Amino acid sequence: MEIQLTPEEEDYLERADQFVEKRTKNPYESYGILVEKLAKSIPTNKAVMYEDSSWTWYEFNKESNKIANYFLKRGNKKGDIVAIMMENSPEYLFITTGINKIQGVSSQINVNQRSKALIHAFKISEPKWIIVDGSSLPAFIDIFTDLKLDKKKVFVINNPEQIAHGFLDFHSEVESSSTDNPSTTFQSHLSDDAMYIFTSGTTGLPKAAIQNNLRLVNAFGFLAFKLTKDDVVYSALPLYHSLATVVGWGGILQCGSTFAIRKRFSASQFWKDIKKFGATCFLYIGEIPRYLLNRPESEYVENTTLKKMLGVGLRKDVWEEFKSRFNIEHVLEFYGATEGAGGLFNIGEKPGMIGRITVPGAIMIVKCDKDTNELFKDENGFLIPCKPGETGMMLAVIMENEYFQGYKDKAKTNKRVITNAFVEGDMYFNTGDLVNLHEDRWVSFADRSGDTFRWKGENVSTLEVESILNTFLPVEMCTVYGVEIPNADGKAGMACLKLSNDVSFDVDKFSRFVRKSFPKYSIPIFIRIKDELEFTGTHKLRKVNLRKQGYDINTLTDKIYIWDLPSNNYVLLDAERYQNLLEGKIKL
Repeated sequence: MEIQLTPEEEDYLERADQFVEKRTKNPYESYGILVEKLAKSIPTNKAVMYEDSSWTWYEFNKESNKIANYFLKRGNKKGDIVAIMMENSPEYLFITTGINKIQGVSSQINVNQRSKALIHAFKISEPKWIIVDGSSLPAFIDIFTDLKLDKKKVFVINNPEQIAHGFLDFHSEVESSSTDNPSTTFQSHLSDDAMYIFTSGTTGLPKAAIQNNLRLVNAFGFLAFKLTKDDVVYSALPLYHSLATVVGWGGILQCGSTFAIRKRFSASQFWKDIKKFGATCFLYIGEIPRYLLNRPESEYVENTTLKKMLGVGLRKDVWEEFKSRFNIEHVLEFYGATEGAGGLFNIGEKPGMIGRITVPGAIMIVKCDKDTNELFKDENGFLIPCKPGETGMMLAVIMENEYFQGYKDKAKTNKRVITNAFVEGDMYFNTGDLVNLHEDRWVSFADRSGDTFRWKGENVSTLEVESILNTFLPVEMCTVYGVEIPNADGKAGMACLKLSNDVSFDVDKFSRFVRKSFPKYSIPIFIRIKDELEFTGTHKLRKVNLRKQGYDINTLTDKIYIWDLPSNNYVLLDAERYQNLLEGKIKL
């Protein structure tokens, strides 16, 4: 059936087609190439702003060249991997661009990872070099001996607190390096691996999703925002995630806009930053607008330059209130997967929707068992598409010319790829997300399927949390799942523990273990102590009933503890705390 497009959709698709046609004529493109071109065409325009400093495209290119030439001199070859564990900073962009100029691969380590997950992230990266900033240094030092690496392969950057270490100082090493353009820059092909971005998939530890140059110089942010070189895009989102790096930075490089970044998000400083940088656009995840709405009026909002916002996970009610209160002209919601193919874009700006299917077969929503995630098939062995009003699993088509790569672990990639889904020979990527199909092909988000839930803007793998909790000796077994709480986006983690016989639950000891072992976003908010856990017929832990029961102390007799943010400790969820939680009086 032919899809009737709106004028806005026709315009977007036409611009996207023109971009693709232009790109196919030159398969050599990369961050490094685009930066060098901008340094030549608009050398005095601002490339990056951070705190009270800024760098022109000419200056940015010079700083990136230092990194490129340094690693070339150290023998870095095409495909060699440099692992980066840093918070947002201009140096982050200098480094990833410099590595890209010599066809190296940047492995972006999530600074919140700890212990087992952090060791896994570094080991699966297989880095030749590691760069760590001062704020990440303590967590890195804790696991360094497990990596069995030479200290002279590790660099420390931006260490204002002068934390002691036996590694190399990055600035001292690189400072005398040449600022000339390396001879390697224009050898970068679109199909070259360029970056690993870690994502919590449906199972297990974080997975390294491969990003080639084609994905990194993605024009989506440029096309969605309709960017020009006069725009300033503000982002406080972490650069180790694809929204800031691929959608934001990748879009900016198409035309030479300015990227205004902050070390980490601050609701109290947001509008002050917007005014200081003269930001016209900003990147969001759904939690950010909600945090800003909860803030008191700001003197910096008046006569704001901010007109457009682009991101994911914005609830309908927050969308409408935020746009109205702050006079935002365009709210641009989309859906995409770091490791996957395809995506959706809400070009019509319909509140509550992640997009509308505008290309037949590009996105398919299929019937499935919402408890087991099993995809239903018809009598011919093909998947069954959903009808409007139904909820199903979202699949994205994989085209032959997309250079689709998935994860570094090919076995994990193969588990997400479905062949012969609707006809012989087709290929689709299973996003792992349940969505609602509406009339006229509109789509809204329903839930993460399987063993992942979203909290604080991050995907949390329940299997990863379970594997860590099971190492706490009194825990005989456990199961983890996400539960909804009032006045919060996403789902909070809840762990149901079965303790060894005759062992009491030491709350303080367990709290210390959790603080040391987990990034803040994956700390289970609730702990339920239960005598026995329920199993399926195939001896898998059953979560369905536990998820439905949640943390309602009025109906449950088990002890339930809640994470107390001020004390960073678990406390008993009593009647008073439970009521405060329902009324949104507890900060999580």
